[in-house]
Parts: sequence; structure tokens; C-alpha cells
Amino acid sequence: MRNHTFCIVAMLGMAFHLILSFSAAHAQAVPDPVLYFDPVETEQRENDKFWRNAGTAGGQLQKTGAPRLEEGAIEIKGIGFKQETKWYTTRASGSTFSNDGPGDVPVVNLEDFTMGLLLRINGGLIAQEHHLVGLQATPRESVQNVRIWLDENGGGFGNISIAQGAIGARADLRVGQTLMSFDQGKWHWTHLVFKSGKTLTGYINGEQVSESRIDVKWNKKHDMNLHAIFAHSRPEAVRTCNCSISIYRVYDRALSAAEIGKNVRRSFAVDPAGKLATTWGKLKRGS
Repeated sequence: MRNHTFCIVAMLGMAFHLILSFSAAHAQAVPDPVLYFDPVETEQRENDKFWRNAGTAGGQLQKTGAPRLEEGAIEIKGIGFKQETKWYTTRASGSTFSNDGPGDVPVVNLEDFTMGLLLRINGGLIAQEHHLVGLQATPRESVQNVRIWLDENGGGFGNISIAQGAIGARADLRVGQTLMSFDQGKWHWTHLVFKSGKTLTGYINGEQVSESRIDVKWNKKHDMNLHAIFAHSRPEAVRTCNCSISIYRVYDRALSAAEIGKNVRRSFAVDPAGKLATTWGKLKRGS
């Protein structure tokens, strides 16, 4: 009996150690994002009128049209990942999460930044121009912004536009420069790392695919409070992309390649603490 009790105590100790080890490793993986849109993280429901931001900037984006909340398995074979989760999908032009002015929306201040999107392109144009996301300061197009367009056939990022409109500087990076091209109908983790006045680096599924020189400089003093997901702004909702988005994150610094790799691998890591808690319960019950 004493040996049996000793084994149980030892196993509980190991389980507790693993929980602490996982928590420490997870906390050190990447900094907290300022924007973090994930329907699982914020427990989104189909009839919700907003997509809530789980990032440090808080706030939420209003639903326009009818982005559809879906669930199932996301698989990225190249990195050996498969997980049950949720995502939003556009079905028609005018389907976005966006805002057109101040309110309970995230406000971020960016110089260097990293943008991550877990997405699937579902086809070519719904209506026109295929906008994916937009992040801008007020007034729109005149101060500081970043926008992403998909190409007309739905094969990748057709254009990434970064501007410091206050001084009239803008860079439009086509797919021939960024190499952000990937298969339609498959999930991909994409990251863009902007170092102000220096480079824009592209990653697909955690692997660097490009680095482009960019002279545009950003200034943290600008409050970037105009957001759109599935378009670049609410007035441009007619240009909704034909795609699905499960996670959209923005960090207020340039992540390293190692941090992006961790971000990709741990996107939906099954919580070992939950499994260990189950094991702990079985041990306590003697099963």
C-alpha cells in the first residue's frame, strides 16, 4: 500500500512539474498581441454582432453583412498540424467585421509590427478587388495604414500596401516581391514582419519566403483605430475577399523567425494542463 501511495504521489509531482514547465514555456513563446481575433478564444457565437478582441488593446469590431461562423478541423500537412477549431467565412460581398469611427474599438500605436493570419482562400473574386484586412489611422488613407489584397484568382497576397500618408510615403508590394503565394482551398499560417523604414519580411507556415526593402517609416504617435477584417475598411465592404479567417493577430514589434515558428506550432496546442488534470482526477479516484 505504501509503495502504491508513493507512486501516486510521484506521478502527481511529475504532472504538476509538467504543468509548470508548459506554463513557463508558453509564456515565453511570444509577447502578447495587441490585436487577437480568434472565435475560440472569445467564445464567439453565430448571432454575435461583434468580434471581440482578445488582444491587449481590447475593444471589438462590428459585424456587417453575414460572415458565417463555422467549425471543424484545420489541417496543415506541411507542419504536421490538425486541430478542431472555429473560423469565419465570407459568402457574399459586404461581409466584414469593421468600424467606421471611434467607439469601443481597439486603438494601437505601431512603428515596427508583426501581422499573423491563419486563413484559407476559397476562390476568386466575389465582387471586386478581394481585400483581406485593413488597419488604419484616422482619417482613413491620410495618416498611416496597411492593407492586404488577394489576387483576382485567389492564389495569395496580390498586393501589400504600407503607407505613411501624413508625409505622402507609400509602398505597394506585389506577389513577385513578397512571394506570398499559396494554394487555394488549403489553410496557411501567414506572417508579415515590418521593420519601419527597413524591410517587410514574409513567412508561410513558419518559413521565411521573402524580404523586401521598404523605405516607408511609421510613427507610434498615430492612433490606429480603423479596422477591417475581410475588407480594408467598412466603406470598401463591397470588396470582401472570398476567404476564411480563423486567427488574426498583430504584435507591436517585429517578431524573430524563432518566435514566429513558436507562434505557428503552438497556435492551437492542446492544453496539456487539461489532460493532466484528467489524469490527476483518475489517480485520485484510483482508476
